Amino acid sequence: MLIEIHMIQNHSPANLNRDDLGAPKTCIFGGVTRARISSQCLKRTIRNPGNPHDVHNRRPGIFAEALAERIGLRTKLFPWLVEQELKQSSVPEKDHAQIVMAAQRIATAKEKEHKGKPQDNKDDKRPKTPQLISFGRGDAKRFVAELMKLRAPDNGAQGTNSRYDYFLNPVVGFQEMVREHLDDSELDERTIGKIVKASWVIAKCRMSNLPDDGAEASDEEGTEGEAPSTGTDAAADQQPGAAVAERIAKAMTSLALSEDQDDKKNFKELTKGASPEEKAQMKEDAPEKPKKMDDFMEALRKALRCNAVDFALFGRMTTSDAFEDVEAAMQVAHAISTHAVVNEVDYWTAVDDLGKSGGGSGHLGEGMYNSACFYKYFCLDWDQLVSNLAGPEPKRPDNKKDDSEEVKKWQADLDKWTKKVKQPAARLAACALGHFIRAAAMTTPSGKQNSFASHTEPCGILVEIKKNGKHPTNYANAFAEPVERIGRPDDDAPDEKSIEGRSVACLADHVHAIRSAYGIDSTLLWYSPKVWRFPFQYWERNGNGKKMTAKFVTDKRYDRLDGDSQSSLVEAVVDAIGLKWQEVKNAGKTEAPGATS
Repeated sequence: MLIEIHMIQNHSPANLNRDDLGAPKTCIFGGVTRARISSQCLKRTIRNPGNPHDVHNRRPGIFAEALAERIGLRTKLFPWLVEQELKQSSVPEKDHAQIVMAAQRIATAKEKEHKGKPQDNKDDKRPKTPQLISFGRGDAKRFVAELMKLRAPDNGAQGTNSRYDYFLNPVVGFQEMVREHLDDSELDERTIGKIVKASWVIAKCRMSNLPDDGAEASDEEGTEGEAPSTGTDAAADQQPGAAVAERIAKAMTSLALSEDQDDKKNFKELTKGASPEEKAQMKEDAPEKPKKMDDFMEALRKALRCNAVDFALFGRMTTSDAFEDVEAAMQVAHAISTHAVVNEVDYWTAVDDLGKSGGGSGHLGEGMYNSACFYKYFCLDWDQLVSNLAGPEPKRPDNKKDDSEEVKKWQADLDKWTKKVKQPAARLAACALGHFIRAAAMTTPSGKQNSFASHTEPCGILVEIKKNGKHPTNYANAFAEPVERIGRPDDDAPDEKSIEGRSVACLADHVHAIRSAYGIDSTLLWYSPKVWRFPFQYWERNGNGKKMTAKFVTDKRYDRLDGDSQSSLVEAVVDAIGLKWQEVKNAGKTEAPGATS
């Protein structure tokens, strides 16, 4: 089932979504320049999760507020969130640093390399990944919970599980720490790679060969032949820590950049492969991959499976082995103006309050803006959304008869899954759909709003529900011929003499023509705050093209966006998919499909 949402929304002067030069984004459509709002901007505006650490965007938007903890996070700070969860867990403190590095490693496991550290605030020392990743709000907690299961020894044995020890492989984590220090250096990637590859051998066996450049590391970091302290548990088996990594990075950088022949020789000796004696010394620190390690990673992927409504809607592309890609259930078009647009220049001044009389302004500037009536289009694949939230259903056994025990068990599992997982997922999806319509109508991009305050609502929303078939239709071609600001002589209806009215009229005429010509079977729901003014009609015309009779495109018209009965658009949309808005509108705060609980 497809649910398509079409909006006509007129804006006063604004710069809602600007390009790299600061001008409102535009495009060429129908041979003329149109104002444009990118689909990414629209999606971000609608899903806005808020950020308590951002003075400009602390509060979540309408959609995120209604879906509460079901809204995901897109950030580089997954390792830091894991670190915070570890502090509340029973995992020994001596393991925390390695677990955080492991979280950073597997969150970007498919990434072959990253050249340079992320360009973040240098004062922010929180551990992070090189690029943004998307995950559910509880995923850091679930990550630690899976580690707790992994840490438990098999068959009641003493100590920890070999898979847990392998997961905390100190070699990879230490090499990543060295790389972080080298990323800011003047060295080329090939030289950095040599140093990183040899860093563990240097830390365990060759520290005495380093020059004095890095000797400022404290004595407690250890000397050759002794395992340097991590600063957590002196009684525990200790491994090289952050200070040793920094010392190696600084010393090796100095050697690599030196023109002295002895330094070049020392660099070559330090970066050569490990000798048999050195390999024997390090063997215990680089355990082989134990059996069932893949089972843990599969359990981890299952625990971290998509559970965020916004990612179920808009999709997720990840470079991680721990997080799965999510196919977007919703397509979003770039919003374009229904008419031609020319960007204008706002020349402004800032006056010096304490300047001398007649001294002029203290600052001059200029900015671009425009005013446009936009057509917006969203297309939701309902079945994909439910599937994203519910996860895969139990698979029917292959080559088994219907009356076999295997098939009977599968049918019982399927019935249980439908009741405990799919049905709650459908209620959550309906909740998301209703609040998405509200958010799409009642939120606007934040670009330059302090200067323009262009907060407007749509003059019309058309929702088209196609229960059979998968053929979406974008009605942008209704405006291929730009809407004119002044009505033509035969446009005798008062509502068509405004830019809003003419845009609505063009959309209605195009929708009727396309549906009639292609035999599109769908349910149309029309909403307008002034439904008496914008009734969504098309004109029957005579052979000369003259308007004869105005007819409604749909009989289902609403003048309320949300409400407690079918007199509202949102209620009607949810009712059309077989659910009741009043029963699902708070599902975002209560529903937890079994697959994500």
